[in-house]
Amino acid sequence: MNPLEWIGRLFSSVDKSLDIVKEAVTDKDKQNELIARLEEMKTTVLYITELQTKTIPWIDGLHKMGRQILNLVSIVAVLVLIYWGHELTQWDVLVLGGGNVAYQLIKGAGGKK
Repeated sequence: MNPLEWIGRLFSSVDKSLDIVKEAVTDKDKQNELIARLEEMKTTVLYITELQTKTIPWIDGLHKMGRQILNLVSIVAVLVLIYWGHELTQWDVLVLGGGNVAYQLIKGAGGKK
């Protein structure tokens, strides 16, 4: 059995258990405690499965450095264009900054701590 089938069966069992808890347990505090534990179990299983996922290190590194790479490429492109004597227009700026703006919109603002 592959991990996805195992996770699906486990989640199905947890969902059935949640339904049983909601019907059978009358004490609201106990019911909430059991529901919280079952949901925590689902989260833990997902986390463990994610940790076991095989990745290719350099691709993972590129993905994590996406924002920085786009910024660096934009800066280098602007410097090269200025060095060659190209006068930057609004369209050049739009093209050079478009990838980074799209990335920011899709991925969000990044870590805020």
